[in-house]
Amino acid sequence: MNRYLSVILFFFTLQVSVNAQTFGNEWINYSQKYYGFPILQSGIHKISYQNLFDAGIPVSSIPISTYQVFGKQKEQPLYIIDDGNNILDPYEFIYFYAEKNDGWLDSTLYDNSSWLGNPKYSLYNDTIRYFF
Repeated sequence: MNRYLSVILFFFTLQVSVNAQTFGNEWINYSQKYYGFPILQSGIHKISYQNLFDAGIPVSSIPISTYQVFGKQKEQPLYIIDDGNNILDPYEFIYFYAEKNDGWLDSTLYDNSSWLGNPKYSLYNDTIRYFF
């Protein structure tokens, strides 16, 4: 009897672990390298060639068509003015819209998201990291 109960319990736990929820990190490609940077205010932000170069990013070897910025677990649209060579030059910039940290992630801590005191402010930090 114990043996049958063990087999049933094993298959039950296997089924539960297979149907587990995702954690929101599906956007991560572990074969790529990401560079994080803080966002303090909502609005349009600009990344320059010099910012990337100072961060140690090999700007001249990465095609512009492969640039991506992720924030709040999703890819952000980029606006890049390029002279046609598909490489970021020292006088070119990357523009994108980013939102400051608010209660978007804190609401998952509650059974009912309406219990969050103020959805416009995070309980933990006023800074959010976006990833290039």
